[in-house]
Amino acid sequence: MAAISEKALSRLSELYHSHLSWNPAKEEGQKVLLSYFGEIVQNRIDYLLRLTEDVIIDNGGKRKVMKRVCSVLIECLQNTSIHGTKDDRSSSNSFFILQGNDKEFTIVNGNLILAEDANLLAFKLDELRGLTHTELRKLYIETLCNQNYSYKGGAGLGFLTIAKKSSKPIEYSILPLDEKFAFFTTEITVARV
Repeated sequence: MAAISEKALSRLSELYHSHLSWNPAKEEGQKVLLSYFGEIVQNRIDYLLRLTEDVIIDNGGKRKVMKRVCSVLIECLQNTSIHGTKDDRSSSNSFFILQGNDKEFTIVNGNLILAEDANLLAFKLDELRGLTHTELRKLYIETLCNQNYSYKGGAGLGFLTIAKKSSKPIEYSILPLDEKFAFFTTEITVARV
């Protein structure tokens, strides 16, 4: 584990707060329903899922939509927990924000990654963004069958699952922090229908 500068940590906090306070979708009535900044570990994933279920139902979401949002959220948070990196203090500096309006729910998820992984991650996401829903389903089945696993144990199904359940292409950004770290943020939209 490498050290991350205080300046870089401050930028992460600013990034989280900017997502909370400014969002172009607010023009469409989008509001923050739930947010969390901190470590993403299994017991917190379980807790955040229960909170998300309640928040979606309390905000008029149907059970079917709630299940779809939670399925996407599980993938996001597990990706953060398993594939995100930690600084020298064993902190992943992660966040999750659930936003919603009368048309859709949006999950914004961010976590620390190694700078050396940024290009491959961007390549994979750009590839998924260019596929149709039918192509995503076909790739999902092929990936299930090929049993190729990454060095961290994943087969690449997480982002495929997210892309299949999302109503818009996955939006992402990678913010370089220093020579060792970058901050990876995704924005996933799930329609209320």
